Amino acid sequence: MSVDLLVPTRDCGDCTLCCKVMGIESLDKPPAIWCSHCKPAGGCAIYESRPQECRNFVCGYLRSTTLDERWKPSFCKFVLAEGEDNTHLKIVVDPARPDAWKKEPYYSSFKAWAQSGPDEGMKVMVAIGKRAIVILPDRDVDLGIMGDDDRVVTSREETPFGYRYDALKLHKDDPRLQTARETAA
Repeated sequence: MSVDLLVPTRDCGDCTLCCKVMGIESLDKPPAIWCSHCKPAGGCAIYESRPQECRNFVCGYLRSTTLDERWKPSFCKFVLAEGEDNTHLKIVVDPARPDAWKKEPYYSSFKAWAQSGPDEGMKVMVAIGKRAIVILPDRDVDLGIMGDDDRVVTSREETPFGYRYDALKLHKDDPRLQTARETAA
């Protein structure tokens, strides 16, 4: 996926979906609810003094030169974001449209991105509120509700029929998490 540009290639226009679906820690705003400072389709009421995490965030649609207007969050009903440590693409879905990510042309693109990434440790993850789904090359794994201390680990096993991928939800203190980090390094 081509969202590796550091600066936006376009502007938000009337789109404010990130103000709903993203959590903003410095404002104690959980994901999946509108920010109290947002005027939907009108922008941020505190734009000039908005928190640093809002200033730093640029969605994948704004960064990409290859995604067309169908990928604008206000149209597709999800936001493309970089996950932790840039190790995964996060598809943050509007909970009012929880199946939006399964529609075309999106789902086949997500599958293609998942097929191009697991060997390098890249994951394609869907977030619907606190629910997490990992899109793997051969299937999707619904991990359910993620707690603040939960982490996602993907694995690959060679079988006589090719590779089989899996995804697990682990507590941050689970020793298997350290093993997974060492294997990926």
